[in-house]
Amino acid sequence: MKFIILLALFGAAFGQNLRAEVDQLLPFLNMDEVRTIYERYVQTDAQVGEIWSFLQSDETDAAWIALISTPELQEISAWTEVRGVSIRDYLNGIAAMLGLTPITRSVNARSPASRSWNAMMDEIRAATDLEGAEALARTFIANPASEFGELYRMTQARRAGFTRLIENPDVTRFSAQLRAFGVDVDQIITRFQNFFGWN
Repeated sequence: MKFIILLALFGAAFGQNLRAEVDQLLPFLNMDEVRTIYERYVQTDAQVGEIWSFLQSDETDAAWIALISTPELQEISAWTEVRGVSIRDYLNGIAAMLGLTPITRSVNARSPASRSWNAMMDEIRAATDLEGAEALARTFIANPASEFGELYRMTQARRAGFTRLIENPDVTRFSAQLRAFGVDVDQIITRFQNFFGWN
């Protein structure tokens, strides 16, 4: 899930100078409210709790390591760091919300939690404005002087590396388990690909 949420937020959350552009984009994401919704479901809904247990597993950590070890992501992260935007901080925020401590649990893939998970995602979508964030991001992209636009083009040019990441065996195992839970992994990946024109 760490991987999936990063994919879903990367197209909407990073973006005159990069720090100023990111600061304009972040309110659309309303991450404090997203965190509150997520924590409430984890604590009160057994089906979402089942997915949360999987997110603490060795399989999730393997996919997470594949993501943060991707040379393309490391290169982009170094570029943003000198511009006052730390992708590492965003990753750490995601990690803190989802938990990095591996807790190996037995997960029953035949007990999908899609109804509860989809209800939680509906609440999160209602609390955020990804369309508004994307519309603002597109104005940055269209501006030749925008550092967010430069970041966008850098990411576009590294399609092959991100495609390899999606095809990484650890990531495909992780994605398959999320699909078994009823999480629409493909829709998230498609949204990311559409944002970067990789369709």
